[in-house]
Amino acid sequence: MQRVETPFVPGNPPIEGLPPYKDDIPAYTPSLQFYGIALLKMEFDTPWSDRSTLLKPVVVELNSNQLNMYEFAADKTTVGVVGSLFKHQNYADASQEPPAADYTELYFFDCDAYGDSSAPEAPKPMFSKLRNCLDKKKTQRVLSASLSPGMCLNKLLLEPTSDRAVYDQFAAIYRGKLIHSYTLAHLNVGEAPCLTLARYKEEKRHSANAMTLVNYRNTLRLRIEYTQLLLHFWSFHGMVHWFRNMSVGRDLASSIDDRKLTVLKSVPRNFSVANNALLEASAREALTFNPDTCKMVHRDSISSAEDRASCFSEYTMGSGESGASSVASACSESCKNLTVDIYGAKLTCFENMYTPIEKQYISKCIPVLNSFDKWMGAKITISNYEHFVPRLTRDNCNENENVFISHYKFSDLVKTYNRNPAATSGPRRCRDFYVDSAGLVSI
Repeated sequence: MQRVETPFVPGNPPIEGLPPYKDDIPAYTPSLQFYGIALLKMEFDTPWSDRSTLLKPVVVELNSNQLNMYEFAADKTTVGVVGSLFKHQNYADASQEPPAADYTELYFFDCDAYGDSSAPEAPKPMFSKLRNCLDKKKTQRVLSASLSPGMCLNKLLLEPTSDRAVYDQFAAIYRGKLIHSYTLAHLNVGEAPCLTLARYKEEKRHSANAMTLVNYRNTLRLRIEYTQLLLHFWSFHGMVHWFRNMSVGRDLASSIDDRKLTVLKSVPRNFSVANNALLEASAREALTFNPDTCKMVHRDSISSAEDRASCFSEYTMGSGESGASSVASACSESCKNLTVDIYGAKLTCFENMYTPIEKQYISKCIPVLNSFDKWMGAKITISNYEHFVPRLTRDNCNENENVFISHYKFSDLVKTYNRNPAATSGPRRCRDFYVDSAGLVSI
């Protein structure tokens, strides 16, 4: 007589000799995570309506293909200190200590944002000088009186991190309510041109657009969903790694069929006075290299290439490991010594991790996004799009269910939606649109 075996059904007692059945869902781990603090400035609410706001500190959180921004929930004094720190470090008129005598020859660029800022400039109006002087004294007064031990090193996440444990400690103290949550699909990101960039002083054709240049360095301009904004970062190192991780997140937000291979420039293509200076600087850089020690003579703060690579991979790369150590242990001792002294307080700053020539080359490879670059014809993705679609009629919807939203109606809907940021939490439905001079056309 043939024996009939009973199939195993989940929930039945386990068969003798086999392990018990388990169907646990694995814990969610983001493929990309990056956290830090930045200064936010809104430029456009929609492609047709501008809204210029003041810079304010926000907590920025990159989670795979999602960019979240939270209020910096600190007391008024701490908020003022953060703004003053950024101004002291990155503004064109900030007071900066001159480079050491041994390094002077490396800083020969004419007023470049990533070179020497002590070269003579055109005379400024008396009112501008007075305003800058008063602003400088105010910044010095705030920093000299309000820097507490709790703000030293990287306790405010001025330098970004991919360590979730470190971010959770920071978020428990400083992360406030959600301001906005964006999808990175069809993100357009680039470096915001600065007033001190050499090429904008040498090329006459940019003089008419000088009002659109920012007066602080290390800034990215984002066109994300339907808004345009500026994110101002603490250091060049932070800006570069935020750009890198946002670009990766944009690729993650797109389907594999729609992804495009980004053309990265290793050598600047356009020939100009600035690029000739870069070639000359490359020769000077080669002369400072010591093959016996395998390090640059002006980079004594980092003992070896291995230390530098370790710091890059563990401290700032967005793809975090589940067993990642804390920032203090992940970064080498030599890397932790990369600090700036501001009125007796030491704060972590990787601005000098790159030489001026390296900053020049890297900056040349990051695309530039101007405030006045056209939107028309661009494809954007809007999350929670159902909040922006008006009542469908024959005037704004065809038989293929393609929707047209006039820019007047869309601007009103955006204002209404921004009053309730809680609506951006939870699962979101997204839809693609084309930007037209008259409004948005769904795809």
